[in-house]
Amino acid sequence: MELLKILAIFLLVFYGLKYLFRLLMPFALRKMTERLMNKAQQQQSTGGGRGTYYYTTGGNPFDQFKQQTPPKKEGEVRVDYVPQDDAKSKKGTQTAGEFIDFEEVK
Repeated sequence: MELLKILAIFLLVFYGLKYLFRLLMPFALRKMTERLMNKAQQQQSTGGGRGTYYYTTGGNPFDQFKQQTPPKKEGEVRVDYVPQDDAKSKKGTQTAGEFIDFEEVK
């Protein structure tokens, strides 16, 4: 009889916690993502990236992250990446590794 009582209490606690997590987890995840978004937005504004990101609530879920690009002057060109000369000079077998001649034995 004592075993059934312990088992019943365990099941009630288990299903009660499961129900509470189901109710509370969406709020906790939403708060966590908002904190991460705010932190990323602060890093973006202090880091000097190409644009700023902002978080919108409601509406289309695919419009949550938008990038605003600063206005550019006409004729302005921006280069984000310039390859080094080392990468251009090595071609073919120089970058392929070591080759070993072998004979097939049947």
